[in-house]
Amino acid sequence: MVRFREKISEKNLGKRVIISNMLETTNAVYTTGGDFSRKLSSLFGATFTTGVSKKGNQHILSINMNFVNPKFVNFDTLGEAISFLKTAFFEPDVVENSFNPTIFKREQTNLIHYLESMNDDRAYYASRKLANLFFEDKEQALPSVGTVELIERETPEAVFDYYQKLLKNNATDIFVLGDVDEKRVVELFSDFEFTDRTTVSDVFYSQVLTENVSVLTEKKETAQSLLQLGYHLGVHYGDADYMALQVMNGLLGGFAHSKLFANVREKASLAYSISSTFDSFSGFFKISAGIDAANFDRAKQLIFDQLLALQKGNFTSHEMEQTKTMLRNTYFVSKDSPSNNIELEFVKALIPERFLSTDSFLSSLTEVSKDDVRRVASHLTLQAEYFMEGEALGN
Repeated sequence: MVRFREKISEKNLGKRVIISNMLETTNAVYTTGGDFSRKLSSLFGATFTTGVSKKGNQHILSINMNFVNPKFVNFDTLGEAISFLKTAFFEPDVVENSFNPTIFKREQTNLIHYLESMNDDRAYYASRKLANLFFEDKEQALPSVGTVELIERETPEAVFDYYQKLLKNNATDIFVLGDVDEKRVVELFSDFEFTDRTTVSDVFYSQVLTENVSVLTEKKETAQSLLQLGYHLGVHYGDADYMALQVMNGLLGGFAHSKLFANVREKASLAYSISSTFDSFSGFFKISAGIDAANFDRAKQLIFDQLLALQKGNFTSHEMEQTKTMLRNTYFVSKDSPSNNIELEFVKALIPERFLSTDSFLSSLTEVSKDDVRRVASHLTLQAEYFMEGEALGN
């Protein structure tokens, strides 16, 4: 996996998303989708994918390649895979200092159609609306995949000009996971035309509390109404209260035994779906619920009651231990995932002073007390409320 990172900006976001699509389809050597696929097939079914994401205030463009262990096929799949990456990066499909206009237009159109379909997804639409209400920095509120407006305004010339700057200036992280010779990996990547650049470790986004809650209600033709609540979270990854945050979220809405699920959905039957999630790199805590519009007031109050119960310490030792067990199990399952292991190494390299090793994670989790959970829950402050009020279809 190779990642290119820079601070999120409206100016460059659309360009980065288009570049992600351009790199994944063709280049100057493999000029058609068929050529691209045949080359990967010749590498015993290797895969080549790209994607975009956010971590705190950083926008990440990732290029991923998976290939079979060279020892199993008596073939230099490692060398061939890294060579393929080099071709993709440094030999794009270019016509006179511009991305190939035909390919560019195709990928731009595909992205626009994809984003338009995403906006038809009610949950995605609601999440975007909540982010716009919550974040003071409107660039932080932008989705990692961009918007139709940002994609539409780009040109093949402008995107290629930016791409050249990206290769020279973006913080670049290279991860190789597998049964490989580390020295040879370093030698192969040293042949890339990467120049030295500044390492960016400033990843956390934070904003000050506001006294007022931003509220927006919209009526939509949909059978199920959506309520989303955004809370200011004063805990970041690696902080002293980070593990208490994990337990608090598990108790509130992270698992099937959580208060939101058990009391709002199961006992009161006021929600079709309900959960809580958090982003410890941007200070954002979210509660999401699918409800009937007629139950809005009752459901919202019952949600508030569940958070208040945690703030008052109204939960049992059994619930605490059940949550800790679930968190341990989730952690160990994630260790079996190559992508999760890479993510852990990324955080370790990026903010080593905050990184939680397995031993630190488990010991810190064990030590979380009832008072710790109460304290973290008490610091959650409502900042934004978005309600998609469903109307009968056809009315």
